[in-house]
Amino acid sequence: MNNLKTKEASELLGVSQTTVKRWASHYPSTFRKDSLGHYMFSGQDVNLLLHIKDQIELGRTLDQISLPGPSPLESIRKAESFAQSREESELMSRIREVERSLQQKADEVVSAQVLQHRSELDELRQMVAQLAATVENLQSKNAKPGSIPNEDFRLPSLPSSPSNPPKKKGFFRRH
Repeated sequence: MNNLKTKEASELLGVSQTTVKRWASHYPSTFRKDSLGHYMFSGQDVNLLLHIKDQIELGRTLDQISLPGPSPLESIRKAESFAQSREESELMSRIREVERSLQQKADEVVSAQVLQHRSELDELRQMVAQLAATVENLQSKNAKPGSIPNEDFRLPSLPSSPSNPPKKKGFFRRH
């Protein structure tokens, strides 16, 4: 049996549509609605509605009627909840895996940077040591008594300028 609308279910049961809606709204966890908010009744739902009708004909009120077995909607909700929790756990494990991979990559990048910085520092230390040796060498040469500083370290002398610079002739001559 396909899903029935409220009108079809009411015709099948021999009651009004309002009665079927009232019964269904009294048991919201049992009867499901479609995306537009309309009740959709399966064959099992129609059997439950028949059970409700029979109980009312026996003089019981809706509050006194208990539906047999777990409601189909509750079973669906439990199955959906289980599927959702399973999906969540899979997503969480994937997130943890991505985080672990990201952390590993970050560690590798930091390690590479540390190695590069160490090699740069070693090069700088060697340069400083060479400069210190050169400075000591130059100081030891200059510290000898009577030594004359090298030509490289003398200040350049200023060129001597003549006292009377030659006069320039004008461009236009006067006659």
